[in-house]
Amino acid sequence: MNALPIDSLQPLLVDVPNYHRFMGRYFLTGLVTKADSQGQPCWALNLSDGSGDFKVYCNNPDLMAHRLQPHSMILVEAALRQNQGTAYYRCKNLLPTTDETTLGMDLSVLPRSFCSNPETFDALIVLASRLQHPLLRRFLRQVLLQQWVGLRFLQCPASLRHHHAYRGGLLQHSVEIAWDVAGVQELSTLERDIAVVAALLHDIGKTLTLTPDMTRTAIGELVDHSQLTLEICAEPLRALEQEAPKIAHQLRHAWTCYSPNARFGYKPQTRVARHVQRADRLSAKTPSNVASLPIFDDVTDIMRERAAN
Repeated sequence: MNALPIDSLQPLLVDVPNYHRFMGRYFLTGLVTKADSQGQPCWALNLSDGSGDFKVYCNNPDLMAHRLQPHSMILVEAALRQNQGTAYYRCKNLLPTTDETTLGMDLSVLPRSFCSNPETFDALIVLASRLQHPLLRRFLRQVLLQQWVGLRFLQCPASLRHHHAYRGGLLQHSVEIAWDVAGVQELSTLERDIAVVAALLHDIGKTLTLTPDMTRTAIGELVDHSQLTLEICAEPLRALEQEAPKIAHQLRHAWTCYSPNARFGYKPQTRVARHVQRADRLSAKTPSNVASLPIFDDVTDIMRERAAN
């Protein structure tokens, strides 16, 4: 007798084979129309999240009437079925979720397969999981899980002709800086958390100025990315400031202060800002440090734990 649990709500895709039925919101990263065993039209949908990819199938004409956008979030309910001895998951319900303003409640909803270097995605998950301050954990999620921010953060370059000038370079550069400041011993636990978040989001404005296809956007021709960083973070920053104004001020300062030799503007006045700037310069000057990032074997367990909480 099959001992699989009956169902699960929002499981990681790597865990879906453990259930008879599941439902959740996932990125649609592929859709192919083919014929089923009866010769009728059938969709093969590739779903993605932080744990990997998973295929489900749909042959319900009513569900196939939905206009699904590529690389969008969809709501899927699917159940285990057998066909000539082959197990597969068939859609019971299928809906686009384009009206949602956020992608989900946890970074594990982001598609790991969208990263040019998936190990860098793993490092992002680990860095986020090691944040001790709950407000900073919430703030990071609120910024990165905005509908149009998360995917571009994984895919955009850090520049077009200088450092990390390749698809996925923004994530790579941001993680390198965050990994650096996470190891600074002179920082307190709170300062280290602020520095990691400041590092991960210091160039988030580039999700508006650059594209994954290595071009500059229309707004990128007119506005510097640093100003757009504050715009992208505006609502989460206001929420953070209501509960922890000093933390919000430190983040704003780290993102807007000028380099030590600048003639005008506010110079770095905190250890957080100084270390983020130092790590930023180092990452921009040296070849990619991807080889120096450790390989994490427990990332899936981290995502399971975060999802449970």
